[in-house]
Order: sequence, then C-alpha cells, then structure tokens
Amino acid sequence: MTTHRIIAASSLRPGLATIVVALPDRTIRSSALMVQPQPHGVVQVAFASGDVITLMARAAVGYIESPGPSSPRRRAS
Repeated sequence: MTTHRIIAASSLRPGLATIVVALPDRTIRSSALMVQPQPHGVVQVAFASGDVITLMARAAVGYIESPGPSSPRRRAS
C-alpha cells in the first residue's frame, strides 16, 4: 500500500520516498539525496533529479512512500 502524507520540510530524511514540492513555475517529484538543516529555520534539500532548493523548516511538502521488497505486507484475514 502506498502512503501519502504532508510533512514539514524539517521532517525530511534522505531515502527512497518521493518528495513533491510545488514551486511557482514547476513541481519537483524526486527522492531526497541530502537534507541539511541550516541556521535561521531553513532546510537545504538536494534531490536525485539534480535540483537543490532551500525551504523554510515549516514548509509543507508531499511525501509518497511505496512499499519496497523488504517492507512488511499485511495479510488478508
């Protein structure tokens, strides 16, 4: 089952989940390779797509996590 959530940029962690960030001129849909908190309440994020952006720590981003091969699956009862 795919999990969709809205989280604060300060909660981002590098990994396989797809992060969705809507910008005024485009939308980034990629996984985060690097997440680095900076002073003054901002977070710098480097994406697998090659984009590097700085977000306010409380900015809302979409988080889409798909189950991988090692993820536990629920059994039907």
